Amino acid sequence: MADITRADRVLQLFALLITNPSRSYSISDLMEALEIPENERRNVQRDMQTLTSANGGAYIRVLSDRRAFRYQSAIKSADNLLFPNFENTMLHFVFLQRIANMYPAASETVTDLLEKIRKSLPASEKKAVDQLAQDLNSRILFAGTPPMFEEDSSEKLKVILQAIHQRRKIRVAYVSENGNIPSIRIPLMVILYQGEIYIGCESQSHPGDTYTLKFRRIQKVELTKETFQDNPKTLEMLRKRVRLGSAIFGPQDPKAEDVEIVFSSHVQCYLEEKPFQRSMKVEKMYDGRLLVTMKALNDELLFRWVLSYADCAEVIKPVSLRNKLREFSYYLDSTYRRNPRH
Repeated sequence: MADITRADRVLQLFALLITNPSRSYSISDLMEALEIPENERRNVQRDMQTLTSANGGAYIRVLSDRRAFRYQSAIKSADNLLFPNFENTMLHFVFLQRIANMYPAASETVTDLLEKIRKSLPASEKKAVDQLAQDLNSRILFAGTPPMFEEDSSEKLKVILQAIHQRRKIRVAYVSENGNIPSIRIPLMVILYQGEIYIGCESQSHPGDTYTLKFRRIQKVELTKETFQDNPKTLEMLRKRVRLGSAIFGPQDPKAEDVEIVFSSHVQCYLEEKPFQRSMKVEKMYDGRLLVTMKALNDELLFRWVLSYADCAEVIKPVSLRNKLREFSYYLDSTYRRNPRH
């Protein structure tokens, strides 16, 4: 393991324990898992004292047997929280701070620990962290439910975040209908949408236009030496597309409409767990049914979302969406009224 700062080491120890809540570790186990050299043993012991004493042992607990102390996560709710194995302490801080609130059960733990470590940094490192956070926080956008992370996500995310921060293009091997021939991309943002991670990019052939890459389809990503310059109008347009749900599917310059849909009361939990977009509001009506309102694109995505609720939803507006659903009902009626054709 390369030389790392104390902040890095504490984060890596914390990440190892909290993401393996059913397992306990001795000091030797921790050092072996993180490839920490033997001459750092005393430092690791001090780090573990810091972690186990934080907030009265609410995060990491110490177990004692006849031979040695063992350490284990005291919280059981952070199994799906991603802790990237970044070499750069600052990227550790910024990414963890930004995603912490996606996981309410663990956000207080992560935020509190990061603040404790931040206070121990020299003034110059604190300033550098704040500057990086100011730059990257606006480039990590959310829409919908938190994503599930794959085992090899950390390294690829590290490269992409570095590219966004340093304004460098990336070479990406991406799985698509045309194969996975490596190509150069201009990464602008990380978008977390309905359980998936997407990378928002600017088109090289049509400057100003943007598109997304699904993160799980990225097989390999490398930094290039070629740099790019931000276009504020392009960035703002991409943010608008994310807000209106058209970053993944939809037009380059989306126009939102007022949407009102009445739902049966028994789907309330599903609506609140997986909102269509961030502007969506759910209100209970006088008869117990639910009124959902939002500003959204009247597009294929919204149409199929309504269809997924079958007979539990009735669109009030826009009228064009209501008409489209009525026409689709004619198709269903004519198709399923007759016997199936072989």
